[in-house]
Amino acid sequence: MRREMERLYQSPLFQRAASYIEQDAAHTVEQQVELTQIPAFSNQERQKALRFRELMEAEGYSAEMDEVCNVFTRIPGTGEGPTLYVTAHLDTVFPMDTDLQVRREGSKIFCPGIADDTRGCAEILALLRALRESGIRPVGDLLIGANVGEEGLGNLRGMRQFFQSRAQEVDGFFSIDGAGEDITYGGTGSLRYKVTFRGPGGHSYGDFGCVNPIHAMGRAIAKIGELRTPRTPKTTFNVGVVEGGTSVNAIAYECSMLVDMRSEEADALEKLHQEVVRCVEQAAEEENRRWVQERDWLEDNPGRTYDPDARIQVEWEQVGNRPCGSQPLESPLVQTVLEAYRALGTEPGLTAHSSTDANLPLSLGIPACTLGGGGTCGGCHSLEEWYDAAGAPLGTQRLLLAILACVGVTGVSQPLLPKRERP
Repeated sequence: MRREMERLYQSPLFQRAASYIEQDAAHTVEQQVELTQIPAFSNQERQKALRFRELMEAEGYSAEMDEVCNVFTRIPGTGEGPTLYVTAHLDTVFPMDTDLQVRREGSKIFCPGIADDTRGCAEILALLRALRESGIRPVGDLLIGANVGEEGLGNLRGMRQFFQSRAQEVDGFFSIDGAGEDITYGGTGSLRYKVTFRGPGGHSYGDFGCVNPIHAMGRAIAKIGELRTPRTPKTTFNVGVVEGGTSVNAIAYECSMLVDMRSEEADALEKLHQEVVRCVEQAAEEENRRWVQERDWLEDNPGRTYDPDARIQVEWEQVGNRPCGSQPLESPLVQTVLEAYRALGTEPGLTAHSSTDANLPLSLGIPACTLGGGGTCGGCHSLEEWYDAAGAPLGTQRLLLAILACVGVTGVSQPLLPKRERP
C-alpha cells in the first residue's frame, strides 16, 4: 500500500492537481463564505442546495438533485474499479433567521456555519476543479457532492434517501465535515424522542388535586438523571428541551421533553432506551397514585372542573434514530486514508466513534470515514463559530490523495479500495 501511495503522490498528475489546489485556495474560501451566508437549517436546505448545484455546473459537471435536495455528480472511471461516494452536508444547526454576517479578525473568519459544514461543501468544489484542471481520470467511479439532514433532527435524511435506493452502487464512503486532521472511522448510534405528558389541566388553586403533567415530567427527569450507564461502550443520555404549561396559576394540560440517548453499541443503546421508558412509566404512575391517595382534597373542592379519575397519559414520538456502525482500524479504507495523510507529512488523530453521515453506510457494512477539510476551526454550533484558512491547501491535498488512492488513477495507480461483494 505504501509503495502504491508513493507512486501516486509523486506522479506528475497528482503534483499538478496539488499545485492547482494551492493556487485556488483563496477562491475556495470565497465560495465557502458565499455558501455560509445562505441559511440552511436542517430540513430547510433547498436554497443552499440549488446554489451548490449551480456552482457544480459552473465547473462543467452535470449535477443531479434528488427529491430531498442531495446534490451530486458521477465522475466515471474505466469501469474496472470500485465506486467511492464523497460528500459534505449542506445543513447547519442555525435557524433560518440567524444573522449570517461575516466578521474577520486577522486570518479568522467568524460566521455561524462557516466551518461545520460549509467548509466541507467548499472543499468538494475545490476537489472538482482540481480533478478537471489536472486531467486525472480515475479507475473507479466517483460519486461526489453535498447532502442534507446531517445535523440535529435532520436524522441523516439525505443519507437515508441515497442509500435506500443506491447502496449497491457504493464500495466506500467519505464524509468531509468541518476542518482539521482527525479521522473518524466509527458511528455513534442515537435514539431521540419527544415524550409528551397529558392531563385534564385546571386552576392551580381551585383544581388542586388534579394530576399534573409537569410534575410527572419532573419526576421522570429526576429518575433519568440518576441512571448509570457504562463507560465502555460509551453510552449517554440527555434531556435537552422541555416545553409546556400556560400560566403560573394553571395546572398544565400538556408538556413535553426531548430526550437524546447515544451509544457506541446497539445493545447498550437499546438497554438505555428501555431504562428511560421505565423511568417515564414509573413517573407517570407515581403522579397518578399521589392524588388517588389524597382524595380528601376532592371533598374540599366541590367546585372542581376536572375528572377526579383522570390519569396522566404519555405519548412517545421518535424524532431521531441514527444507527451504530463500526469497522476495524485495519480496514483497507482506513489504512488508505492514514497512508495518504502520512504521505503529506500529517499524523492524524483517530476518533473511533462519533455521529456523522458515515453512520448510515457503516451500519450497512460499507467502509466509511469522516474527514476534516483544510484549515482549522472552533466554536462550532455557536454564534461565534470561526474558520482559519491558514494551511488549508494541505487539507484539500490530503483529501484528494486519499480519494485517488481509493479509486486509482488511470496509468498511475491501482485502486486500494476493494469492491464489495454484492448479494
